[in-house]
Amino acid sequence: MGEKTQIRAVEMVRRIRDEQAQMLAGQSKAEIIAFFRKAGEAALQEAKQRRAAQPQPQKTG
Repeated sequence: MGEKTQIRAVEMVRRIRDEQAQMLAGQSKAEIIAFFRKAGEAALQEAKQRRAAQPQPQKTG
């Protein structure tokens, strides 16, 4: 557990941005908006599924 994970956030963000720019090159504004909406909805659904799969703490009262 003493091992640290190094995250190079700036490099990661730049790489993601550059990949998205290549994928979206030549697309209309509406197509770009649709792309990010779809990606956002997919991320939200994945987060909901992960939350549902986690064990829920017992409520005492």
